[in-house]
Parts: sequence; structure tokens; C-alpha cells
Amino acid sequence: MRYILFLILMSSPYFSLAQEDSIQINTDRPGFSDYPKTIPKGYFQLEAGFSFESETVNQNDKIQLINWNNTLLKYGITSAWELRLSQSYQSDRLLGADPNPQLNWESNSGPLVVGTKINLLRESDLIPQTAILVEYGINTNGSDGLQNNSFYRIQLSSKYQLNPEWYLMGNLGYDEFFNDFGRIRFTLNTGYSINEKLSIYAEIYGFRSEFLTPSNYFDGGFTYLINPKFQLDVHAGFDLVQQVNNVENYQQSFVSMGLGYLFKIQK
Repeated sequence: MRYILFLILMSSPYFSLAQEDSIQINTDRPGFSDYPKTIPKGYFQLEAGFSFESETVNQNDKIQLINWNNTLLKYGITSAWELRLSQSYQSDRLLGADPNPQLNWESNSGPLVVGTKINLLRESDLIPQTAILVEYGINTNGSDGLQNNSFYRIQLSSKYQLNPEWYLMGNLGYDEFFNDFGRIRFTLNTGYSINEKLSIYAEIYGFRSEFLTPSNYFDGGFTYLINPKFQLDVHAGFDLVQQVNNVENYQQSFVSMGLGYLFKIQK
């Protein structure tokens, strides 16, 4: 994915922001809710971000994770259908009570994820804007085999505009990890536009599986439009279990920043 991003940047003279039209960028970031609308026909969209996560699993051990580049590419096939390609590159390490802790980072690439999003419903009266998302992730670490750590995901995404500034959005989906387990994922997201450029949001999301303890998280942040087709974002979140139940010796939190860029091939 790093090479794909490099080629796009090197090819920038062949692309245009296409600011002569009124189209405005809508991204699946920040947060974990996917926006229920495809990008316009003939447009490309790049979404990329950096994040740092820390998880204290007991009084002695802490896991740190850096996602150096979580990149998502989209292309609008029609006005209601987009193709998607994403991948990430990350590093992690375990810090323990050992007087000589492991300080070296271990790095690897995440699954190569291909998918599509299709618009199903336009917002009308009490009917929310709705889309379906389908993705398939292929493990790229050869030592693990192609089948291990691969997955597929199917999800419904809906958004309802309460007024010109305030919206509600929700996702409900299912992930199946091959040779492992399946889980239900959900998000509930609300956001408010402070002005034409600055918006804030808050979100609750989580996962449910018969094989795992239920997990629930909270995150929030803001977006800023440099122009109608170039967006910056910052957000942070934490595990609600530790905050609500005051679980000792456990804490999980993250902070992230990123961007979104919409462009069209020049005719």
C-alpha cells in the first residue's frame, strides 16, 4: 500500500482537485463508522492516517502499537457504486517488568483488503441514507499462509440528518475470521458542524462474539476542511470497560490523526 500511495503522489500532475464543481469530500474517518454514501463516479479518494495505541494488560505488562500508515483508496464506478482497496503497516512491542525490557519494535503489514460499497437508500423523511459494504481481507504475511488471518466483512451503514448541522449515524455488521471466529460489530456516531470547515463527533463502538468477552469503546475528535476536497482529522478513544467498571491493572487508549483527499482524473 505504501507503493500505491507513492505512485499516486508521483502521478499528481495528471489529476485535478476538480474544484469547479460543488462536490464535497465525505470520508470513513475519523472514527470507526463507515459513511453510508459512495464517492462520485470517476473520482478517486485517498484516506490515510497514523495512530498510537497503548494497552496495559496487567500491572507488569504493557503493549504498544503504532499504525504507521492505514491507507484506504476508493474509486467511484457509478454514482451508487465504489470499489475499495486498503492496507496498513504497523509495529508493536511488549514492555514488561523485566529490568531489561524488550524495546525493539516488530513490524508487519496488515491484510490487503478489497471491497465495495453500494448505495441502497437515499435519505427521505424518516428513512435514513443507507449503504451496504462488503470487504475481503487477504493476509500478506507469507509465513502465516494466505488463509490464516484472512477475513470477510459485510455491513449496513445508515445516517440521518437531524438538522443542517447535526447528524446521527450507525453501522451494524458481521466479521468472519477464517480458521478462528466470527463477531458482530456495531457503531453509534453523532456529529455537529461548528462552521463550514470545522466539525466535531463522538462515537460508541464495539464487538460481540460467543467466543470473546464483549468489548465496548468510546472515541471522539474533529475534522477540518482545508478545501471542499481535502480534509484533516484528529481523534482519540479508550476502552469503556476500564472506565465504567474501574478494572484494576487494565487500560487501553489510542490517539490518531489523518487526512482525506478527493480528486478526479482530468479529461
